[in-house]
Formats: sequence, C-alpha cells, structure tokens
Amino acid sequence: MSMASQSRFGSRCRAALAVAVAMVVPLTTAAVAQAQPAAHAATAAESGVVQRAVTFTVVNRNRSLIACKSDGATYQVRGHITGAMTDLAHPQTATLLLHGLSYGEFFSNYTAQPGYNFARNQAEAGHVTVTVDRLGYGASDKPVGADICFGSRADIAHQMVQQLRAGSYTTSGAVSPTFPKVVLAGHSVGAIIAQAEAYSFGDIDGLVLLSYSDTDVSLSAQAALGIAIDQCKAGGQRQGGTTGPNGYIYFGADTPEKFIEGHFYTPNADPKVVETTAALRNRDPCGDILSYKTAVAANLANVGKIKTPTLVLAGGRDAIYPVPATKQASLLTGSEDVTPVTVPETGHALTLHRSADQFEAHLSSWLVGHQFGGWVMPAGAADTGGGSAAAVGHQELLSWGIALVAVSAGMSLVLVYRRRASGAPIA
Repeated sequence: MSMASQSRFGSRCRAALAVAVAMVVPLTTAAVAQAQPAAHAATAAESGVVQRAVTFTVVNRNRSLIACKSDGATYQVRGHITGAMTDLAHPQTATLLLHGLSYGEFFSNYTAQPGYNFARNQAEAGHVTVTVDRLGYGASDKPVGADICFGSRADIAHQMVQQLRAGSYTTSGAVSPTFPKVVLAGHSVGAIIAQAEAYSFGDIDGLVLLSYSDTDVSLSAQAALGIAIDQCKAGGQRQGGTTGPNGYIYFGADTPEKFIEGHFYTPNADPKVVETTAALRNRDPCGDILSYKTAVAANLANVGKIKTPTLVLAGGRDAIYPVPATKQASLLTGSEDVTPVTVPETGHALTLHRSADQFEAHLSSWLVGHQFGGWVMPAGAADTGGGSAAAVGHQELLSWGIALVAVSAGMSLVLVYRRRASGAPIA
C-alpha cells in the first residue's frame, strides 16, 4: 500500500471513529435511564469544574462584511470561562457563546435555579465554554447604544477568538489558557454575529447556530422590530432605565409577560425558571436594532461562503423563529458538514426549558464527533425533568474495551468502540 493510500485510509478511520462517537446517543433501557443522572453527579463532583472571570479588551470597529457604523473606541467585554481544571490546564478547544437580544451571559451561565447552567453542565462533559455579556450588557462596558452595530459585533467576536488562541485576554486565574481550536456559537441574533464572523474572517474551527433563521421571522417578532426601530429613531431610553448611556430599548419585552410569550414554551418549562429569566431581561442597544435588516441581507448574501463545520439547533416551539433547523441549514451551501437538529417542545430559550438536557446532549455529541474534546453528555444530566433516556457517557463508550490495531508503519491506530449489546439504535 502506498503512503498516500495509507494516509487516506488513516483519515477515513479517524472520520469513522468521530461519526461513531457522535452517534452514540440515548440508550433506552430503563435501568440506564434511571442510573445515569446519579453517575453523572458523581462525575461532576470528581471533575474539579472551575469558573474563572475573563476580560477581553476590544476595539469597537467594523472590518466585517456587514456595512454599519461604530465608534471605534476601546472597551472591555467581561464574562467567565468554565471547564474542568484538567481541561483548562491542558487546553484544546473553547466554545465562545454569544447571547441574543434581551439576554446576557445568564443565557448560558444561569444561576437562579439549579440544573440549568449550560456552561457548568458542558464542563462536566469535558467541554470548555466561554460565556460573555456582549458589549452593552451586564458586566461589560456600555457605549451609547447607537454606537454599536452587528458589523462591529462580528469584528469584536473575531478579536475574542484571536485572544483565546493567543491567551491575550485576562482571567482571574494565574494564566490565561491558549486554545488551538475555537468554536463560535450564537443564540438568536448572536447567530447573526457568529455567521458574520465566520464569512468575514474565516478563523474559527466550528460554528453553532442556535434558535435563528435568516429567512423566517414570526409576525409578532416583525411587529416588535417595527416598534423597536421607531423607538430607537426617537432616541430610545437609558440603558439602566434612569441611569447609563442613552440609546437602548426593550425589544418586544417591555413587560415580563411579553418576554415570556416570545421566549418560552411554558408547558415544557419550570415556572420558577421562566419567572427568574424574565426578571433578568435587558434593554438592547439601538445600533443592533437599526442594523438588523442590513445584517440579515449581508448574511443571505454571504452565508454560502462559510466552509466551517456547522451545527444548527432550533426549538420546535420557537415563537420568534418558527422554523425547523433544516431551513437555516439549507442556506449553508458552502460547507460540506452541516448538522441540523430540532429539539421538540422547546421555545426560543433553548438552555432554559426542561428539554435543556436534550439540547446539551446534542451539542456535546456534535463537539465530540468533530474532535473538539469531551464526551457525549448524558440526557438527563442537567436534572431539568426533560428527557427519559440517558446518553452514553465516556465510561460507557469504553465498557467493551478499546482494540488497538496497528495496520502498518506510519498508519494511524484505529480505535474500535463497541456499543453495549443491550443498547437500542440511535433515534
């Protein structure tokens, strides 16, 4: 066999292994479904998960393909990096998550009720996640609302990706980890930013789009956008209501009830989580509102240029973008690796429904299958009450052993994973 043939064979073996790992999703035996959450809890206790404050110093400039104006000033974006101590000591991949309108870091680093902290749950499955308040939100700096736009958001995301690679951001730890691979995830309009970063700069290893569509927006969301544009043209409000810079408004969420209507499918959500999340909602910068249509047009013109492996995740009961994940996935014609997943009975706030564990397991499986580290998160791990079956954990994957086969000199070793004989086929 020639060296070229050996190389191709080794690559196919690695690809087959990645697919096999990604496809190990829930076992349906009752015994495993009942036992897995307790086993996961034990793993969590032993994993040494830590959360450290992070700060990115960024310039609010726009070198993206979305044409809009920003002030060019320097600001700080703040958040947290969450992972097991061993994964931070030996960094491989970080997932940077950008929240949508009305949210903040709490979308993915939620602490008001137990079991729903996406970043910590992912860390227990071996994934490192960086969660931030985007500029204008929460703990991050707050420019005048009109001085930010989706184009500068994409540029800022690019700067954060580069800082994660170089370790040039700051953390509350002694050393800022440097990550050879960075996955960029965006929720709702955060997905506008993530896509724009991908097609404008091309420097990420993976792309995750959550609860978003470039083509389909509900009538209620369209009406809210019209109202928000008029409010912003009139000057908007102060970011904190009576304090902070001008140029901010609540996008379709000026009351808790309106926020809940747009973001939750309440039959599948804990009322306490719904209530606390609505209380945490933020005003949004007018620059985002006023550049929304320009950003969507730029996306439609450019998403076909994205070549990065992409996961598209949607809620089956999303009241803002009411389409299955396949709709947005169909636009990503430039990538040969696009995975659409629609989580049933789930609204816009994917991380905050009882089905959050299913969403997390799908994302974890995709990360594992694309060699971004970790192992498949068990469904039910978040203990949210959603999901009746458990996914196969790291130890389960190894339960029938690993056979190491040396094919010839210079070839890759092939890892052979055998699923338990009692396991059901993947649904």
